[in-house]
Amino acid sequence: MDLALSDRSEVRRVLRTEAIRARNALPTELRQEWSMAIQSKFVEESRERNFRSIHCYLSIRSEVETGELVERLLASGIRITVPIVEASATSRILGHSEITSLSSLARGPFGLAEPTERNSISLETLDAVIVPLVAFDRTGTRLGYGLGFYDRFLRSLPASVERIGLAFQMQEVPYIPAFTHDERLDAILTEHEIIRVKR
Repeated sequence: MDLALSDRSEVRRVLRTEAIRARNALPTELRQEWSMAIQSKFVEESRERNFRSIHCYLSIRSEVETGELVERLLASGIRITVPIVEASATSRILGHSEITSLSSLARGPFGLAEPTERNSISLETLDAVIVPLVAFDRTGTRLGYGLGFYDRFLRSLPASVERIGLAFQMQEVPYIPAFTHDERLDAILTEHEIIRVKR
């Protein structure tokens, strides 16, 4: 399906709005249950793939929850890096800091949990990035919040770094029209399955 740029933007806008509304409507108990199932799948995946250094988003609102996942990974000796939104007068970029505990987090200027102390890490050492998403399709195309933070970040990483999305199965859509700057995922983990994608 080849859509004009303006049509792609409109389709993506509608998909984003509908997907967020549907995710927000999930009962808290169900979202927690599904999040736990997804977390367990990722822990098993990290063992099988021998991941030693992982970049993981810190969940907000109705996203797949990652707090307990981070704790489980840290307890198993895996190094964890988290994103930080760094803002200037003219731009916002995604920064990064290694953490050793969730107790070192506080609310940042955008209401997101961030480390109180910044510990830099070479992103070249990452084995995987756990990516938040609003919707996805089976080609690995991901719909985020529309700011492009993760596309720019993923583009800067070595090709060997695994890009893994966490999502509820109900966030899957048949087709997301992609732009040339969109970075595809290698896998999406849902409460029901692991969807592997050839990049």
